Amino acid sequence: MWNKQILFFLVFGLFTFSLFAEPDGEEGTQHQLRWMEVDGAIGYVLEIKNSSGYLVLSEKVKGTSYDLVNYTSGVYEHRVAVINKLGKVGSYSEWVKFEVVVSRVPTLSKDSVYSVSKEEKEKVFLLEGKDFIHPMKVYMVTGGKRIPAKKVVIESDGVAKATFAVDPDTDTGIYDLVLENPRNKTLTVKQRVVLSDSKEKAANFAKRQERIIRKEIPEDYYETPYFSTLWRSTIVPGWGQKYIDGKNWKLYVYPVIALSAAAVYANSYNRFISARSDYQSAVLLGAVLAERADTQVLWLLNRSNAEASFNRAKTELGVIQVGAGILGAFLVYNLVDSYFSAKRNVATYEPGFPLGSENQRVYASMFTESGFSQTKAGSEIGSRYQIEISSRF
Repeated sequence: MWNKQILFFLVFGLFTFSLFAEPDGEEGTQHQLRWMEVDGAIGYVLEIKNSSGYLVLSEKVKGTSYDLVNYTSGVYEHRVAVINKLGKVGSYSEWVKFEVVVSRVPTLSKDSVYSVSKEEKEKVFLLEGKDFIHPMKVYMVTGGKRIPAKKVVIESDGVAKATFAVDPDTDTGIYDLVLENPRNKTLTVKQRVVLSDSKEKAANFAKRQERIIRKEIPEDYYETPYFSTLWRSTIVPGWGQKYIDGKNWKLYVYPVIALSAAAVYANSYNRFISARSDYQSAVLLGAVLAERADTQVLWLLNRSNAEASFNRAKTELGVIQVGAGILGAFLVYNLVDSYFSAKRNVATYEPGFPLGSENQRVYASMFTESGFSQTKAGSEIGSRYQIEISSRF
């Protein structure tokens, strides 16, 4: 009878399985090994060895289960023997493999933002962090829409590669990146993937998004791009462009140009004031000399000086006007440039918003009450604008 029971027990034990263990509090992991009860047994002896062949457990167990506590990830083998009513240990079953997978929430060690372009057929994300285990799943998520990676390769505990197929019909925008280990251990990192129409646009938006994550620029960077850019460029030329475009050279060059134009204006204005003062003095002196007959030579000389001062003042006035015009034109150009810098970089956190482009149709209509009616499609602006004009004559 005992031999039949042991034989049944041994046959039942010949399988390989995986145990997914999860953290119990902050430390330790646990799961259970279970086996079939054998009639007449007062206990069992459980032995476990690791992948190196070292015996890590040899223990008498009263029940038909054993809690695995603080076992690290790896492949183990176990076997069980029955303790009969006389307290003797019977034959052991065959060694049976099982795998312990400690599933924790994966983490990323870098604040990288991944750029994806519709020009690419597929995109590989290099993920660096820790607690990556097989089978980990990776998704791009926005607005409830989930795009799974078609392949995830776990190279080590801290390095993985996720390959996404790029569908040309996928909405452009900013996506969350989701990493999911077994037993629903999920990490969601906000706004870590930028999908745009071209590689250049995607790369540029990814760089700006990294700056937001690192708090180099404010979180409302995309919410009020025009106001935030224009007021900065109004105070310091090029500052708004640096804010929205990240182009440092404008922050250095534009103020130099503005200051140079202002310096030319100020210098010319000072020389104009000096020349005008000389002219006024010469005019007053000439009025005094003209009343005396013996000062005619001096009057003629003073007149020549007055004319020279007047002409010099006129010349400097022209330079002032040119300098003021250049300064004014440059300041206007600076504001226009800041506006278009913001326009080129408009984006939003709303899902599906096309980064750096518009996708709405615009219709314009013109009507009068009577006469002949004619409708025709107008020109297309870019690839996504169509203006239709309806007119009645």
